[in-house]
Amino acid sequence: MAHTADINEILYQVKQLDKEDQLSLLEKIVSLLKKEEAQAQHPVTISSLAGLGAEIWRNIDIDQYLENERQW
Repeated sequence: MAHTADINEILYQVKQLDKEDQLSLLEKIVSLLKKEEAQAQHPVTISSLAGLGAEIWRNIDIDQYLENERQW
């Protein structure tokens, strides 16, 4: 219940600010949340891409494909 009381106290304090300061605070909170979200995303590794798109080549004779490409 203390958590809710903390949030209510913060909200009370925010209401005491003028509109310009409230908007400034809102921008800072949004920026903070975006930064945290960006950091939480896991980077893509090369090994995670293995086999991606394999279904495209399933019915293709690779040797014939390469031979056709070399004859342009």
